[in-house]
Amino acid sequence: MDAADLFRSNLGIVERAARGACRRARLSGADEEDFVSSAKLALIENDYAVLRKYEGRSSLATYLAVVFQRLLSDERMRALGRWHASREAERMGAAGVLLETLVRRDRRSIDEALPIVQAADSSLTRGKVEAMAEHLPRRTSRPRLVEIDAPAAASLASPERADARTIDSDARAVSHRTTEVVRETLAAFSLEDRMLIRFRFGSAMSIADISRMMRLPQRPLYRRIESLLQRLRADLLAAGLDAGSVTELIGTAASELDFGLAATENDANPQSPCPERPRMAGESP
Repeated sequence: MDAADLFRSNLGIVERAARGACRRARLSGADEEDFVSSAKLALIENDYAVLRKYEGRSSLATYLAVVFQRLLSDERMRALGRWHASREAERMGAAGVLLETLVRRDRRSIDEALPIVQAADSSLTRGKVEAMAEHLPRRTSRPRLVEIDAPAAASLASPERADARTIDSDARAVSHRTTEVVRETLAAFSLEDRMLIRFRFGSAMSIADISRMMRLPQRPLYRRIESLLQRLRADLLAAGLDAGSVTELIGTAASELDFGLAATENDANPQSPCPERPRMAGESP
């Protein structure tokens, strides 16, 4: 029987051997399920290399018990580091090393460790074992990854970026300076130019509507408005405000842009009468 067939036909034995290793290592619940899955993968890896080494000298269950015990030891070493007995435990002899391994490394209680230690040294009473355990140094576990459930993760995670306040402060400063520059530039425009900008961008009117309202030729308005926008861009650049910074600012929570395009003064109100422009010679009123 090849290794793949051996694996498929003995899945029950594989799972029992893996769960037995978990019981001996005191793994349960999700940890046990994770190890059972890891154990199966370990048997499949490298074209069933572990199973191809099985020579039938012992039962498959016994062979797998040894394999999985080593696998557990390797995983524990990766998570917690290699275990070394302390000098205090070594001074107590073999029983002290065994007790430290059970209590400090495996996190077993005195009640669980007592019969194992007494099997190694029958002269030890419960009182002596407890006294030995008191003298064993405490160990700091290596940090390890743990799974956090969704509610706990939500309570730990900050709803905003750590630098959110700094970003908001910078955005407000850029917003204030941008508003200042645009307002100053608009104030320097002629009344008719301000009306063009406000009708086009404050009231979102079409060029055709602006042409009819202001009684201006439509075609030159396109170039005229573009010229006004270029002047605005030039003034912003001169103030150190590039287009990228202003574009990022628009729509942010910290944006406080107010260019006065929606002002209620007469030259911003589409319903107010427009100023008369000079008529060309021969033009009808």
